[in-house]
Amino acid sequence: MRELVLVLPDFFLHAAAAPQAQSSSPLTTLRFAPPRPLRGDWRGMLARGVGRADLALVDAASIIAAAIGIPAANATSAAAPSEAWLATPLHLLAGLKTLHFPANGILCLPPSEAQELVESFAKVFGADQLALQPAGSAGFVLIGCSAPGAETVDPGRLIGEGIESALPSGAESVALRALASEIEMWLHELPLNRRRELRGDPRVSTLWLWGGGMPPRDPLTASLAASPEARFTRLMANDIWTQSLARLAGLECEPLALPLALPPKSTTADEATVCVVAPLAGVSPEIFDREVIAPAAAALAAGRLERFAVVANDRSITASATDCYRFWRPLRSVFAAVADSA
Repeated sequence: MRELVLVLPDFFLHAAAAPQAQSSSPLTTLRFAPPRPLRGDWRGMLARGVGRADLALVDAASIIAAAIGIPAANATSAAAPSEAWLATPLHLLAGLKTLHFPANGILCLPPSEAQELVESFAKVFGADQLALQPAGSAGFVLIGCSAPGAETVDPGRLIGEGIESALPSGAESVALRALASEIEMWLHELPLNRRRELRGDPRVSTLWLWGGGMPPRDPLTASLAASPEARFTRLMANDIWTQSLARLAGLECEPLALPLALPPKSTTADEATVCVVAPLAGVSPEIFDREVIAPAAAALAAGRLERFAVVANDRSITASATDCYRFWRPLRSVFAAVADSA
């Protein structure tokens, strides 16, 4: 295998330090090259990597909506521009002055609860031509809210932070903020939330609206086959955005299972460049190191892998098989290297 690109989609450092190893479980160390900035973020990098550079600037909601077949997301009209937004369920904690986003703040509802929430939303907001559709790990796709130009933030960037400074801003953001407030009031009395509390599960505090507002001029269509210009020949991920991008690019997206399984050098996958999207949420640094980083480091040391790149914080860092000869590079864990590049 030629290269492994590991994307950490929810690793955004603010004041927090890089995860540290416990004394009984040292984190894998490698000699990383100096970081380089990405053009855009990891989603744009991945779109270009699968040969769909035309999707690099298309918002996340439109890509998911097109891939899961929401007709309203593909139809455009000068009189009624079509927009899709992502509506991600969050659990927030009340602080003294603001709401805080805990480490487990992004919720993944089971299918039955997601469908119940969709049906309840339709009863309350359907008269306003608003609708939700389940969208896997992203939560839901919201159709019917027009707020072109509103600037929003990926909720993965807010973990451990207050949310006040990340509320929708810019042109037409008033409509998005107003809808978010109505949604919070609706969720407050939702029977589903009462049942979750009785079970000891976190409440759905809000649906975080983000990732939309830029309807494509033309309908998004799927490629019939993978582009010959694609850098990535294999994708491994469980998040719906990556799966949707793969569908539009004509590639298969394999489920990500831990520990990470890499092919031996003797297979026909020698020339493959594999991209793995692996969120950190819900996994301790030691387990992530053991089940994701360590297999890659072992493959690098054994010559089964030429390069190992990590994408996080809108930057990329790389370790190569020849780095063992570059003694001037300090040994760092993936987390420390990413923190150094932040």
